[in-house]
Amino acid sequence: MTDTMTPPPEPTPPPAPNMPPPGMEQSPTPGLSAEAPPVETPPEASPPMEESMPEQEVPEEMASDEGGEAPEPETEAPAGEDIPLVPDEKKPTGIKGEIKDIADDYVIPISDNALEQWSKALGDKKADAFKTYAEQVACGLYPTLAPQISMGISTRILLDPYVRIAEQVLGPVMSEPDWTDPKWASALQGGQDAKTGRPVPMTLDQWGKFLRSEPSHKFDESPEAIGRVQDFLKTMNDQFTGKSSGGA
Repeated sequence: MTDTMTPPPEPTPPPAPNMPPPGMEQSPTPGLSAEAPPVETPPEASPPMEESMPEQEVPEEMASDEGGEAPEPETEAPAGEDIPLVPDEKKPTGIKGEIKDIADDYVIPISDNALEQWSKALGDKKADAFKTYAEQVACGLYPTLAPQISMGISTRILLDPYVRIAEQVLGPVMSEPDWTDPKWASALQGGQDAKTGRPVPMTLDQWGKFLRSEPSHKFDESPEAIGRVQDFLKTMNDQFTGKSSGGA
């Protein structure tokens, strides 16, 4: 008779796949590597910023690879250095310089050839002989000034007041006036002697009036003339606006 009261024994569960029975270690299969634990990949580091390295000067003592001398460093030429300059006119020295100074004082022309001949003739002597000659020439060029020149007063000193008046009326005189030109010679012979009727130098007042009236001197382009025009226009403007009569 079958015992129906006793329960049947529970079946043993099968072992889990790939799991070794208890007490036994599972050896890795030859040719197969065990799974390695995941390795955390570190974040990629950003490349370092390139620092600008200062340019290093190559020492002058270093030679080139071929064994020659190191090339000289190129230097920039200062501005204007490549422009040739016109050499200044050199003033004569020695006896030539003395002769030239006397000619300038008496306002007489002298050529380079004449200067050379006079310097040879005088040699190491003083230029007194040329001064006497210059006085004679100046008396002929400026007859109205001859009495003063004969007394030893140089032509330059006698003409200087006329040059100063010209500068006051016309503006700066940039070079020596040509006293043989009628517009300048009038200063020396534009006057008249009341007794003899002979031409004499103008008075300074007469010379100033002549400079303003003679067209060849172009007084209308001078600073004085321009100032006069501006003053006239200002006066006319004041009259129209009533400023001259005290109006607003």
